Order: sequence, then structure tokens, then C-alpha cells
Amino acid sequence: MGLVDYHTHTPLCGHAVGSPDDYVMAAAASGLAEIGFSDHAPLPEHLREGITMTESQTESYLSLIESTRRNAGEKIKVRTGFEVDYPLHPSFDARYFTDPRIDYLIGSCHFIDEWPFDHPDYIEEYSNRDIDEIYKRYYELLAGLILAGKFNIVGHLDLVKKFGHRPRRSFSGEIRALFRSMVHGDMAVEINTAGLRKPVKEMYPSREIVGELFNLNVPMTLGSDAHTPEEVGYEFIKAVEMLKSAGYRKISGFEKRKRFDITL
Repeated sequence: MGLVDYHTHTPLCGHAVGSPDDYVMAAAASGLAEIGFSDHAPLPEHLREGITMTESQTESYLSLIESTRRNAGEKIKVRTGFEVDYPLHPSFDARYFTDPRIDYLIGSCHFIDEWPFDHPDYIEEYSNRDIDEIYKRYYELLAGLILAGKFNIVGHLDLVKKFGHRPRRSFSGEIRALFRSMVHGDMAVEINTAGLRKPVKEMYPSREIVGELFNLNVPMTLGSDAHTPEEVGYEFIKAVEMLKSAGYRKISGFEKRKRFDITL
């Protein structure tokens, strides 16, 4: 299978290790057809420490991935991307949304009104808020992310479950509304296997949500959210099994912001 891993990071974000060449070697050794780098696009200074690259490093990052592509040669395809936080910040220059060097953009939500809800240092805030209100606000932000029309991939769709906090009521209506809005674009949702390494011990999104995605004909892709070379392609066998059990027979690849199909 010509699988892809479109969610990997570099040390520029401040919480990943290993050179991009190391990630490429790991991807090639795993038999992947493509690896995409999608390091965290710069956040404003008061939010970025240990989380994203700086604004001044954006061009250096693009040059780094281009150098990595040349070094890879014919071994494996290397794609260039960013993981961009939503709501958007001016620290990520708007010109990059149309930059021809970029193959795809992952839109992700890591903050609920400047609360970094997926950061372990701020986990106690879950005890100070109503869990249903947390989920409600999170899905409101995801709706804005999708409707913005600026992204190719929705990152770790149900990340809000990361530490095992589950809502009291069902959010199936809100989730289905998200999916219906996606059908009008050409976006994909990633199966992000990093959740298996987190307290929730479950991929993002859940098996139930993947079934809903299939029923609405929403494209899927794959991402390990690797922050070390050893995490590249992490548990992709399980991810493909989940996709196939839901009915998927294709995943999505991206080149120059255009989606294409890859047969599983």
C-alpha cells in the first residue's frame, strides 16, 4: 500500500527531536510512499514558547524541507505543509495560504479562547469548566475552521478527548453538521494515530466518527503526529483497518494544495 504520513514535526516547534532527514529515513524504512512535514506555524509571542516556530523561522523551515526533499532523492516523496492553529493569528502571514511551495495545510484547534486545552500543564482547567461547554465551544471553533476554506486537512478532529474527558451529552448533531459543511469543499480529515499514545488511548477521530465520515463521503488521510522519527507511521496498520472497516478504500494525498486519491 502506498501510504502517506502527512503529520510530522521538526525541532523548530520546540517540542520535537530529530532532523527531517531522520524522519524521511524512518518513513522509507516503514515502506511509506510519502512523508509530509507539517510543523506548527508561528503563533503570537505570548502563546508560542515551546509550541511553534517563530515568524522569522518560517522561511528557514520551508528551505529546510526543500533541502530534505533533495536529500531524499527517489527514495520517497517529501511534501511540504504547515499545521496552522485556528482561530487564525497574524503571526502566520496570509501570503502562505497561496504559496506555491506548500502542498497542504492542516487546520487544528489547540486553544479554546487562549486556554491550551491539550497541554498537560493546563489540564486542571478541565475541573474548573463544565465539560459539555468545553465540547460545545471546541466544536464551534472547528466549524469556523472548516468554513474558513483555507485548509486541506482537519487535524485530530476530536482532540478535546485527549486526557479522557468525555461529555455528558451527545454531540452527534454538532459533529454531523461539521461533516455536512465539509462535503461542500475538498478537505480531508486525518486519522491521527497519536491519540493511541495519549491518556485517551484512542485514535483521532473515533471509530464512530469515522463511520459518519464515510456515510457523508468525506475524504480521509493519515498522520502520526510524529515528534520523533520513531513515531513516523505509528500504528498505521490499525488506522487502515479502521478505515476499511468503515468502508473506505481510498485515502487522500496532496500536491500543490490539490487533493488526489490513493488506493488502500
